Amino acid sequence: MGKLPGDACPFPRPFPQGFSECAVFEEVALRHRRSVAVREVKMVSCRSLTVGTFWDGGNHHYGKCRLGDSAARLELAKNQIVERHTYITSLADSDREDPGLTPIIPQ
Repeated sequence: MGKLPGDACPFPRPFPQGFSECAVFEEVALRHRRSVAVREVKMVSCRSLTVGTFWDGGNHHYGKCRLGDSAARLELAKNQIVERHTYITSLADSDREDPGLTPIIPQ
């Protein structure tokens, strides 16, 4: 098999509990049960992980990041930091005595 495309997830899977190597990783818990006799299994994955296909003399499937390549993931992480900093700064500079129960990080 040839080199994977740039949007391939570079981290080994399954992702362990507490995984934090990827700046834009969004944990999602998946549960599945193969049969009634087998107990339910919980796995951790990334919300942005999907299946990609590329041709290298045959169809190959790989773990694809729907956000794009490493440059796109880095740009998104940078934008999230700037957005959160701006949001927090706007609350800190607010003239309101009681800012209420506003979340620190916008969703």
